[in-house]
Amino acid sequence: MSVVKKKKHVSKKNKKAWRKYCDITDVEAFLEDQRLEERLGKFDTKPDSELFVVDTQGDGDVEVKKVDEKPVVLTAKQRKRQMLNETPKCFEVLLPSSKVEDPNKKRNHKNPVGFKPTALSKVTEKRRLKRGIYEKKAVDARTNRKIALDKKKKNKKTKENFNLDLWGEDIPEAKGIPSTLCDEFIPQEAQLHNVLPDKRLRPKPPPPKTIITRAAVEPPHPGISYNPTYQEHQQLLQDVVQHEEKMMKRERHLLRVTTGMFSKVTQQEKENQWREEMSAGLPKPHNPANDSSDSDTDNEYKAVNPPVKNKKKDHKARRKQKERLAERERLKREKVDKKKITDIYRLRKLESSITKREKIQIEERSKRAEKRAEIAATAVPALNKNKVAKKEPEFVDPEQLTGDLRHINAKSNLLRDRYESLQRRGALAGAKLMMKKRKKAKSYFKPGHKVTDQDVERFLARAAGNK
Repeated sequence: MSVVKKKKHVSKKNKKAWRKYCDITDVEAFLEDQRLEERLGKFDTKPDSELFVVDTQGDGDVEVKKVDEKPVVLTAKQRKRQMLNETPKCFEVLLPSSKVEDPNKKRNHKNPVGFKPTALSKVTEKRRLKRGIYEKKAVDARTNRKIALDKKKKNKKTKENFNLDLWGEDIPEAKGIPSTLCDEFIPQEAQLHNVLPDKRLRPKPPPPKTIITRAAVEPPHPGISYNPTYQEHQQLLQDVVQHEEKMMKRERHLLRVTTGMFSKVTQQEKENQWREEMSAGLPKPHNPANDSSDSDTDNEYKAVNPPVKNKKKDHKARRKQKERLAERERLKREKVDKKKITDIYRLRKLESSITKREKIQIEERSKRAEKRAEIAATAVPALNKNKVAKKEPEFVDPEQLTGDLRHINAKSNLLRDRYESLQRRGALAGAKLMMKKRKKAKSYFKPGHKVTDQDVERFLARAAGNK
């Protein structure tokens, strides 16, 4: 009697349990056969010539070689020519061995290298020839080869140069690094950190945007001479007057937009304003004078807003009101119509004024552009953030003019003038005058038993004179 095994119920909640307790070998075998048929093709569709081979020799027939026949020996060249038609073994892996159809039926076909050119490719080739693309590529390639060859020659020359001083200025001692720090175990940052301040490596300023040639020495105005002519001296005087007027105008402007914007009040007005602001919202003090004035009037009740009588307008008043409104509207419409007519006649005048204004604006714009270009072409290169101050005109009072060099009074320093001239011409960076404020040392009188009244008076007089 066969024993019936009890069916085992297992939980198949997860995918792992399905794989563990389900037998899918038959499904895998079927899928494997299906994939093999897709690769090699189905047997139903294959012809008999591929499935069967007709044996024409048999097992007993043995091929008998003729004695007279000699084996054909091929040369290496002939063997290579025969191998040209065969596919190389390295490319056999790349050939498609599967019978599965391409899923993308509309795939773009790309012609391999050496394929016969199409009509479209011939047209594009002609267009490129006409535009000279291939000639430009050839010229560029020629220039690139020349540049590479020159660079190679230059590198070769530098390598063959044996005049380089290995112990020149590139050694650490020449840069100011102490000899005690010139060690391979000490990094370069630590060596440069200990360089003396006067030999420290400082960054170079950027080169100027425009290279401008200027005169080495600016010729002074002829009116500054110790013995100038009357016309030159008057011309210099006019320049100085214009400069001073410009500076005075600027000072007045600054005073107007800073101090002049605030009104000045006296101390009493300031106190009154402060008292009024601080007492805002507080109950006002009782004034008996106001009570006496109120007592003079009768104790009669008076409303703040007295009642208004509802007086109706009659027909005549309403008719007159309507006529006035209609007349006002009529005058307003006539005024608008008249303005329209005048505007139509003014169109030609407006057009001419607009064209004239546009022409003036174009001219002014071109002048400003030329002026900006001229200033940019002759501008001093910005070597740092400090701007160089413009030179103020010098002037000698007519009373101080002398006819000889013996009695002339020098008002300017020649070294300072040359230094400022170099800054204005862009040879030196603009410097900023740094003035250190000296702290006022307070003096104290040390009393003693030997101090006299004269010493005290002398100290007080000296302190008053210093103030």
